[in-house]
Amino acid sequence: MNTENQVLGLTRLSQYIKDFLNKNQEDYNDNDSDFELLLKRSEIENPWFTIENQKFALKQWTDLLTEENITDWLKEYQISKTTKRVGLILAGNIPLVGFHDVISVVLSNHIPVIKLSSKDKYMIPFLLKKWNEFSEGNVSFEFVEKLENFDAVIATGSNNTARYLEYYFKNHLNIIRKNRTSIAVLKGDETEGELKLLAEDIFRYFGLGCRNVTRLFIPQDFVL
Repeated sequence: MNTENQVLGLTRLSQYIKDFLNKNQEDYNDNDSDFELLLKRSEIENPWFTIENQKFALKQWTDLLTEENITDWLKEYQISKTTKRVGLILAGNIPLVGFHDVISVVLSNHIPVIKLSSKDKYMIPFLLKKWNEFSEGNVSFEFVEKLENFDAVIATGSNNTARYLEYYFKNHLNIIRKNRTSIAVLKGDETEGELKLLAEDIFRYFGLGCRNVTRLFIPQDFVL
C-alpha cells in the first residue's frame, strides 16, 4: 500500500467531514444526507451517541487530521515493510473512540481486522470506506464478528473483560486496555474560563470517556 496516498486520502477525508459539518441541511447533497442519516441511526440505537456528541467527535478529528499533523506524526516512526494482520477489538463508550487504533494500524502498513463495538457500528465503516475512496483504493481493512487469522491484537474492555482477553490472546503480541478515567487537581486560583473548561472535561460525552474527569481534588477551603 502507498503511504503517501493513504495520507492524502486521510486529509481529503478530513476536508470532506469539515465540509459536511459546515453545511446547512438544506444544502446537503445525497452523500451528505446519507452521512446525516448515519448519525441519526447511531443515536437511535445508542442514545448516548447524540448528534451533538457525534459531530463534536468528528470536529476533533478534522482538527487533527491535517497533512502537517499526520506528516509530523509519521516522522517519529519507521513504517514496517512487512504487512501483518492486526486484530482490533474496539470500544464503544464514546463516538469514534476506536478510530485512532484503525488509523495507526493502516498508516504503519498493516491490515486492521476489526471487531466493532455493538455501540458504535456505523461511523467507522462509513469513514473507512470514504478514506479508501479518497486514497485510490490504498486502504485495506476487514470487519469480522470473531477474530481469526491475525498476527497481533489491540483490545479494549472492562477490567473484568481484560483478564479474559489477556488469557485468550496470551500467545499473540497484544495490547490490552482496561478501564481508566482522569482526575483533576485544583489549586483554588482557577479562572472562570478554566473552570468552564474543567466542566467540559467532566461532562462531555456524559462522562463516559477515559479522559473524562471523574475525581476532583480541591483545597479544604475551596469555595463551592
